[in-house]
Amino acid sequence: MDQAIYDHHESLNRLPRRNGRARNYNDTEEQLRHTIANYFGMISLIDHNVGRILDAIASKGVLDNDTIVIFTSDHGDWLGDHGMMLKGPMFYEGLLRVGFLIKGPGIPAGKVVGDPISNTDVAATLLDYAGVESFYSMHGRSVRPMVESSSTSRDYAYGEWDLNPEHWGLDLKLRVVRTKRYKMTVEVNSGAGELYDLADDPAETVNRFESDRVVRKELEEMLNERPPDELKDPLTPSGVH
Repeated sequence: MDQAIYDHHESLNRLPRRNGRARNYNDTEEQLRHTIANYFGMISLIDHNVGRILDAIASKGVLDNDTIVIFTSDHGDWLGDHGMMLKGPMFYEGLLRVGFLIKGPGIPAGKVVGDPISNTDVAATLLDYAGVESFYSMHGRSVRPMVESSSTSRDYAYGEWDLNPEHWGLDLKLRVVRTKRYKMTVEVNSGAGELYDLADDPAETVNRFESDRVVRKELEEMLNERPPDELKDPLTPSGVH
């Protein structure tokens, strides 16, 4: 990998100083460089094969007028942020923030939505564009109104990460809410948390969970508005009138 790419990644330069234990099995600098190069290679592989899929759809004549395409990821690259690599039960920006590209009929080219959204919005968005009403309670909300109109906005988005103690040996229940400016993560069992002002502290180094009680209360109220998990009865059983 080009040395300039590695040097430009500021968080990687902090990696050995921030937390040497976060390296994979005490990887050397050279091994870390190979890991990053492999990751970039996999991204190129995904891009290439997504292109093949789009070309195949286009060859059927249905790409531009009959197909909605959403390109996103389940987590960010996490290549050195906070002195760690790969992924884990945490909600720092390097892991939480991903791209979300959408293309299709009626979707304006070049439109950028700056409001917080979530991958749980994918299903709701596709149903909306397909003209299908959801038949059960969904946590996700369609992003179509924000894509097609500048007058529609969203204040915050949720995230969750639970670790099963039987599987991981650790009972961890993380809940996160993110606005345009703030992000707060709370561990349900212990009540511990992290609160960051992303405008003043984009690297998330100053935890304001205890010091900024006003913002914390506002974000806690947002977390408490989380939709329930109960499902509505989706269908009338066959033969029942």
